Amino acid sequence: MKLRNAVLFSLTTLLPLTAGATQPITLGQVDLSFYAVTGGVVQEVLERSGQPFVLTQGSHGEIYPKLGTGEVDILAASWLPNAHAPLYEKVQASTFLLAELYADARLFLAVPDYAAAEIRSVADLARPEIAAGVEKRIVGIGPSSGLMVGVAKMMDSYGLKAAGYELVPGPAADWIANFRRAYEQRQVIVMPLWQPQWINASYPMRVLEDPQKIFGDSDRAYLLASNALKDKVSPEVLARLSRIKLSVAAVTEMDRMVNVEKVSPREAARRWIALNRDATRDWFPATE
Repeated sequence: MKLRNAVLFSLTTLLPLTAGATQPITLGQVDLSFYAVTGGVVQEVLERSGQPFVLTQGSHGEIYPKLGTGEVDILAASWLPNAHAPLYEKVQASTFLLAELYADARLFLAVPDYAAAEIRSVADLARPEIAAGVEKRIVGIGPSSGLMVGVAKMMDSYGLKAAGYELVPGPAADWIANFRRAYEQRQVIVMPLWQPQWINASYPMRVLEDPQKIFGDSDRAYLLASNALKDKVSPEVLARLSRIKLSVAAVTEMDRMVNVEKVSPREAARRWIALNRDATRDWFPATE
């Protein structure tokens, strides 16, 4: 998917620019809703601090190289040390970890909870008596994501490909539509999934064990910034960004607002901040 540059946000009604905020910076985010709500929080911090910014979105494989070249100043967010490791290694020398957003970020395969109780592990999916009752198309998201890279490895390591399963990467909208169709029809599908993610809050899902630990242990999600950011924003703005602290529960709830209540990612971020004023107070100028 081509990168989509948003129009520079109007700042005519905002607080006076913080000293040193003389040029817009570029905030990059992967085009999935749970990244978008995290990005929405960052946008609120930037806007209320009077820092001009441009938003750009794209796939993992598009955003990371632009962070490395300095075309993107901040990425919301990077999962380390596992999920995004191959992408991060290519930009590590030209970036720094700006804030730890949340811990216990996880990738996994799941099935709807109405699936047969015998399906407990990824390895179970290859058993002939189980495979016979499971949809063979495993529909996922973009191929450059850590999720899909890991699932591709699982296809061989757990014998899923030999058992007739097919991995189908594509747009997030297709992934969600396929899940909803299957759930309505009570069809047993294999769902590439993660946390934080709104589906976990809205549907009973069973996370499959990964005995080979192909997905590794849990990750931490970070704001990852280009080294050049330090020369583009004031120390005050940098400090506010570094204090952003979310959680899996917080991002899941904002993601649920977007996908169930149908609000924009930015509005979901505003609502969550308004409900958590004490926890977010030092992210913003003291005059607020």
